[in-house]
Amino acid sequence: MLLELAGVSRPIVEAVLFGSGRPLILYPPAPFGGRIDRVAIAWDGSRAAARAAHDASVFLEQASKVCLLSVVDEKPVTYETGDYLVENLLKSGVMAEVTRLRAHGDPVGEVLQSKAFELRADLLVMGGFGHSRLREFVLGGATQAVLTSITLPVLLSH
Repeated sequence: MLLELAGVSRPIVEAVLFGSGRPLILYPPAPFGGRIDRVAIAWDGSRAAARAAHDASVFLEQASKVCLLSVVDEKPVTYETGDYLVENLLKSGVMAEVTRLRAHGDPVGEVLQSKAFELRADLLVMGGFGHSRLREFVLGGATQAVLTSITLPVLLSH
């Protein structure tokens, strides 16, 4: 599913992300065109991150460069899982590397987007994480930060 974030309410985004069972690509209101050539993956070793990377495989296979972005001071991240994914991408002929970041108390979603933008990524891939609270989803911190201020196209998968 493809949605422009401008004018779309958060409940609609949540309903599509958590109810459709399909990945969602959100793009900012600024014009975007051209090839998706560089891809950044927000990587924390979680099931949601692995699912998002899998769902983005068509973009990863066509990319000239893929960078896994791991924020290491927010929560424990197992380096081995990211290294394993990079190793598999390299075996498939995809140029890939891991970049480890520190948030220093800043919102993780903003740190991820800033680094992806700095790397000139055309797409940020991340797991859409939510917590169920009486059948109402409350978005995880990184997902919420990205939805609040999107700066580049984002593929979210749950």
